[in-house]
This record gives sequence, structure tokens and C-alpha cells, in this order.
Amino acid sequence: MRTFDANDTAHLMDRDSAGSIGNLPGLTMPRDKRIRVFYLSYTPPVPTWGGAMSFYRHFVERNDFEIFVATDSAEVQQYEVPYQFLLFDVPKWLKRMLRTRLYRWSWHYNQLIAGYFVPRRVWEAARVFKPDLVFTIAGSWNWTARVAQRVARRLRVPLVASFNDWFDFGVLMHPYFRGSIERAFRKFYRDCDLAFCTSEGMLEALGPHPNAHVLYPTGCSVLDNKREFVPFTSGSGPATVFFAGSLSAWYGPMLEQLVRASSGSQLRFEIFGSHASWSQNFDSAVRTTGVYKGQVTFDELKTHVQEADLLLLPMGFGNECAQIERTSFKTKFLDYLTFQKPIIVWGPEYSSAVRAAREFDAAECYTSPNAAGCITTLQNIARNSERQKQLVANARRMYQSRFEPSRIHAVLLRECEKLVRSQRR
Repeated sequence: MRTFDANDTAHLMDRDSAGSIGNLPGLTMPRDKRIRVFYLSYTPPVPTWGGAMSFYRHFVERNDFEIFVATDSAEVQQYEVPYQFLLFDVPKWLKRMLRTRLYRWSWHYNQLIAGYFVPRRVWEAARVFKPDLVFTIAGSWNWTARVAQRVARRLRVPLVASFNDWFDFGVLMHPYFRGSIERAFRKFYRDCDLAFCTSEGMLEALGPHPNAHVLYPTGCSVLDNKREFVPFTSGSGPATVFFAGSLSAWYGPMLEQLVRASSGSQLRFEIFGSHASWSQNFDSAVRTTGVYKGQVTFDELKTHVQEADLLLLPMGFGNECAQIERTSFKTKFLDYLTFQKPIIVWGPEYSSAVRAAREFDAAECYTSPNAAGCITTLQNIARNSERQKQLVANARRMYQSRFEPSRIHAVLLRECEKLVRSQRR
């Protein structure tokens, strides 16, 4: 990938803010019969974890869409992606403000106002690409969603948005602005031409919409359909409890409590992820002991999970995260289904993961915030070979009946095709 030069951008007459880079060879874009998607979001489709991986599976691994990606996330540069992309940023003056003591006020200005001003390079790239629709991720709330909306309206093409998380997840939010950002989030949902909600809980929370659909995240494909599950037996040493996912917000402290409570048990933990919010003392300890493995590629993760015995999925407790855990649906849950190991969900009854697990009996659920009780549940499953077999069999049924990736992708493709056809009439 290389920085734009004058030849690259002869027709991108741009004087916008902080400059943009990408991998665009002159923006020559022949059309084909696939749906052309201008994908504008703070979460680019890259082969990592979570939502970024889910949309990589939709838009890149499959051949139903031709995409151009515009993003303010430098993560797109960490991978050899097979699509054209443009990396843009907020204006330089706002970037400077975000580094001062006024950063919280500046950040909220960015989220509420800056999205109304489309960076010139973004607009020119979209105009040249001639998309059939503009796609963005609207939850958690981010200024790039508003930019996507402005681009779609100026091009007179449909706006499609995915609501993956509640508006405030992972966001440092001043209480003064909370109400205005939530109102912007809800209005954005109502204004979309097509809205995808990551769970039934998200659809319920956002309310009526003439063209809203549940679109679960997509997990990976089953690793080995022919492999027979062999349960863990207590005579073979400690059971390995595996976790891979976000370690930010409440998840870091939950895992810290759990690992500390496991002292003296017949359990060992392997934790993968980044942005850990646990204590510094704990961070030092788990790095030293090898409990914390850091962030690895998804391919590496699939290798590590083969050595695991139990898969842990925590969902937060408490009022501060209740709405988030009702509305989100963890991509790692669907990946876990394909790993063919017993899953234990530690979270409240109202969380989306517990609701789905209960429906299929696809995971053992422990619904109290008490970490010692969760350790007991993990140990009980490790001692019960028949329950392990039952959980794995039920997880396969859950995957095949509702969460097989081609089923989920079919929803996205069908609704996008319907929308584009209706616009062409």
C-alpha cells in the first residue's frame, strides 16, 4: 500500500483536513453484475475477530458483492486486503483538540456534528465508484455512520446500516451528551433504507421500522464435520478453560475475578484478546504465567482451541451493561459453536447469549455474578462426560438450524438485492 501522489488523485480535487491514504490505482473501477457496496465505517472488513471478521466473511470471502472500503481505522493497513480502500481522518484542528484536556467535549462534537461534513476524498471516491448502496455500522455510535448517510443521500442510493452494539458500548461518554447521542442513534435507525439488527433484542430495543431484519453475526465454518467429540476426563490433568474476545469494559474484571477464584481448582485458563481492562497486578501475573496469550490471528486461534476443554463466554452483570448485553450477539458464540467443545455462558438471564443457549440447551448457563459459583459450574462440567457430549451435540444442532453461515449470509444478500431492485424501478 502506498500514499496517494498527484497522479493517483488527479481527479480527486481535495483540500480536506488530515489527508488520506489507500491502495487506489487511479480509481479505475469497471462495473460487473455484483452489487456494488461503498462500505464506509470505523470497522473495516478485515480477517481478525468480532464484527470486522463477520463482515469480512460477508463481503470479502464470498463473491456476491464488489466493495470499496472507506474507513478511519488504520487496522485496514495491517492486512493484505483484496479490495480497494481509502483511509481518512477527522480535520486536523479537531484531531489536535482531541489531544487536549477538552478531548471529551471535542469527541462529542465529533460524534454529533463532524459527520455532517463529508471529507472530499471520501466523496470523490464514492462518486467515481458509483455504488448501488452505501453500507455502514451504526452501533456503537460513531461519526462515520453520519458520513455514510450523507454520501448515500448525495448519490441518491440506499443507505444500509448494521446495528451491532448499543450506541454507548465501549464509548467514553460525557453524561451531558448521552441523551443527544442516543436520540441521534435512534433517528439514524429510523432513517435507514435497510437496517440489520444483530439480535432479536436489538430489534426489540430499536422498535418498529419498515425494513429492519435480524442479521446474526457469522461464525466460521465447522472445523471438521467428521471429527468425533472426545470429552475431557478428570484423570487427564486440569481442564483448560478457553476464552477469546474483547477484554475491555467489564469483561476484563470478570475474567480477573474468575481466574483468581480458580486458585486451588482443577482448572487452567487460556485467555486471548486485547485492550484488557483488568488490574495492572493481574496483567503482570497472567503474562508471567502464560494465562494471557495476547491477540493472535484467527487461524492461530483455531489451532489453540484444539487444545482447550471448555469454552467460556462471559456476559456482563449490572445496570450499566444490561441494555448492551440484551441487544448484542457475540460473534465468538457462533465461532464457539463450530469449535465443537462444551460452552459455558456466564451471564444474566436476560442476555442474548443465555437466551439463545437456553433455547437449544447448547451451553451450560451460570447466571449469578459470583465468580466462585462459576468455577464450580466449570468444574462440574469438566467432571461430567455425558453432559459435555450433550452440549456439543446441541451446539451442532443450534449451528445447523439457525447459525450456519450460508443461512445468515442469505438474509444479507436477499435483502440487499430486494432493496437495489426496488431502487432501479
